[in-house]
Amino acid sequence: MQQEATGGRTEPHITNEELGERQNEHEQVDFETAISLTGYGKFNHLLNLLAIPAASTTMIDTTTMSYILPSAECDLNLSNVDKGILNAVVFGGMTSGALFWGFLSDTLGRRKLLLACYCLLASITIASSFSQTFWSLGLFKFLGGFVACGPNAIFLAYLSEFNSCRHRSRTMMAVGIYASLAVAALPALAWLLIPQTWSWTLLGGYITYNSWRVFLTMSAIPSFLTGCCICFFDESPKFLMSCGRRDEALRVFQRVYSINTGNPPETYPVKSLLKEKSGVLTSAAPDERLSTLLKLGIKQMKPFLHKPYIGMAGIVLIIQFGGQWGMNTIRLWLPQLFAIMEEYFIVNKSMSGNVTMCDILTSHTGPKTAFNETIVVTDKPCVPVQSGDTVYIYSIIVGIVTAVFNLMASSVISNLGKKKILIAGYVLSCCCVVPMYWSNSMEGLLILASLFVGSGSMCFNALMSVVVDLFPTSLRTMAVSVTVMTGRVGALLGNITFPVFLEISCLVPFLFLGSIMFVCSSLAFLLPRTNGKALE
Repeated sequence: MQQEATGGRTEPHITNEELGERQNEHEQVDFETAISLTGYGKFNHLLNLLAIPAASTTMIDTTTMSYILPSAECDLNLSNVDKGILNAVVFGGMTSGALFWGFLSDTLGRRKLLLACYCLLASITIASSFSQTFWSLGLFKFLGGFVACGPNAIFLAYLSEFNSCRHRSRTMMAVGIYASLAVAALPALAWLLIPQTWSWTLLGGYITYNSWRVFLTMSAIPSFLTGCCICFFDESPKFLMSCGRRDEALRVFQRVYSINTGNPPETYPVKSLLKEKSGVLTSAAPDERLSTLLKLGIKQMKPFLHKPYIGMAGIVLIIQFGGQWGMNTIRLWLPQLFAIMEEYFIVNKSMSGNVTMCDILTSHTGPKTAFNETIVVTDKPCVPVQSGDTVYIYSIIVGIVTAVFNLMASSVISNLGKKKILIAGYVLSCCCVVPMYWSNSMEGLLILASLFVGSGSMCFNALMSVVVDLFPTSLRTMAVSVTVMTGRVGALLGNITFPVFLEISCLVPFLFLGSIMFVCSSLAFLLPRTNGKALE
């Protein structure tokens, strides 16, 4: 009668006789046995609640610019190049910080870095709302990206190390649902705040604080909430065991067991934990100098370049690079695409059924014409562009559909397997992105984009679950960080090249993204099955 959850409930209370038998059977156990015997109950539910704001922070940090740029254009005197830089700079920060946070987490632990990172990210986000120039906002977005990639990868490892293999895959997929909720909640928050006419002047007029700045401040709430709540959780027992701190790990297991079952901690049926091999970084003292940590970080990367990890690492990184290239390119362009189509159909109502999205994009990026007459551009005061309600509503729908995809995947991943989900998801992405070329209505684009972004998000979380299973504790956070970093590079390049390809031919970017998705689905066949695999 192992104290495991079934459908989110703990099994009946064990008897003293059964407990005595279990103590004898598990006198000295490994991590997977120890975490399984803690059960699945209140502690796991509390950790899952914490994962809601935690999972949304990175999604929010990468997406806020999409909604504030139209309003901030006049306040910060932004050119189109400036807007592109502000959209991309957050990925530059994430790319530069991924390896740093990865090896630092595997050295210093998960909990203390999560606490520091989330609080720091909230502070940077709030500070960015006071930016009065393009350069100051760009700097804060870069710093925010640098910090945000840390807790994103660290929390995935932290969450996985508090769940047994029976629940780990489902829990990791649930993170995707929480991130999808942020995709839906963020445009709703933007819709509520940005159209407002609020404006205040501070410090004698040196600082202007208006609605889009309020929106930035409010977007810091999930980071601040997560940083405060992480104080009430313990360090990862898997990390403690890898550091040789088995007594501390045992006390963590006892507390988790007590919270889940309601039994006293001392009745936890494990009295001793097996000694685990310490990793290169987990065996290092926390007070080592930064130069030493950097050397250790380089040493930690070496296993990725040798068997048995190099082959699978290469496949995972290529899939992640391509998948994030496609998904984030379309996701971050969607508000702009919706706005362009909405504007076009308002001006050209009679032509709404006779054009494709590419015709609309061409008319928007080329010479401005209306009814075959060139529009005369005159010098006028800068007037902020306010997106119509349709842009926000459709963005919310995309977020909801993405959440549904991840919910469906999390419910079947244990039976269907991560590999099949990856293959099916990338095939669906390929089948959706190419037909976008022929979209002739906002509704058609909405359907295709929702399926594309939803399946891409589902694949991202399934792939993260595969990475967690493939690599041992001493490399896990580093592996997640490298994988996430690779995806950020793909997203950065995708958003830069998309408009370049449009200039060549409107069909090119959609065929190119479709080809990338096809390659990802093909490579997914080469991944091993990891369902039920114990953490190393």
